[in-house]
Amino acid sequence: MNRKNFVKTSVLAAGGFGFSGQASFKQRGGGSVGNEHIKISLNAYSFNRYLQEGDMDLEELLMYCAKLNFDAFDPTGYYFPNYPGVPDDEYVYQLKRKAFVEGLEISGTGVRNNFTDPDPAKRKDDVAHVKKWIRVAAKLGAPVIRVFAGRGIPEGYSRHEMNGWIAGALKECVACGKAHGVMIGVQNHNDYLKTADHVLEILRLVDSDWLGIILDVGSFSTEDPYEDIARVAPHAVSWQIKEYLGFRDQRVRTDLNKIVAILQEVNYRGYIPIETLGGDPMEKVPRFLEEVREALANG
Repeated sequence: MNRKNFVKTSVLAAGGFGFSGQASFKQRGGGSVGNEHIKISLNAYSFNRYLQEGDMDLEELLMYCAKLNFDAFDPTGYYFPNYPGVPDDEYVYQLKRKAFVEGLEISGTGVRNNFTDPDPAKRKDDVAHVKKWIRVAAKLGAPVIRVFAGRGIPEGYSRHEMNGWIAGALKECVACGKAHGVMIGVQNHNDYLKTADHVLEILRLVDSDWLGIILDVGSFSTEDPYEDIARVAPHAVSWQIKEYLGFRDQRVRTDLNKIVAILQEVNYRGYIPIETLGGDPMEKVPRFLEEVREALANG
């Protein structure tokens, strides 16, 4: 059996899925355990290799999430047909319908962009790119679209200059997001936004209720990443819960109990997409999902 067929069999077999989405929905139990206002989602990047190599598509990933009783899934834009172009409406609406039938919410989507490129024409193109995908997110029913600040500080430029570029670009994106009812979430990605101070400065400069943080717990490689996470947590509109985080330049296992405590401290209500990196996601995702559920149940 080749890997494509193996993936399809793995997605369909254990849950008893046939052609009736309604039937499979009735067979499933509840989703999240404890902390009832927190919903667990899966970030599609967990299956990046499968999706990029054609061994799985977004609809098959959706079915996999339904089988594991996720509350939602996050179909990253990279995996839609025609990316970086936008997909046909028919594809978007079919995926949206399938998610509804399977009892899954769509927690968000995301794109690639770089607002620290020295070429103003390229930054302008990236703003236009985000705006196109804001419209896709609205059609999909995704409440937030994930964007990046930039890839770093180009040689010969200052952080002050970069902040101005990023804030200007995000203001344009925010205006479009507001017009279409989609939040803009900028992710701390350990490239330009490395610390809580970096994140908070961008939020201050843009100053909009339609901008928040996609809080990536694995991307603060600081002296105490939990402190950085806690400082920006009040501004999180979604999360990326990862297995490892940076601690004094080392990768250490994420203390999920600490993460849950922070979620509770800020009274977070919403989605916490999980994302596993490396290894086989067919093995890692179910295991990590249970760890997150256990931490929420004990919180």
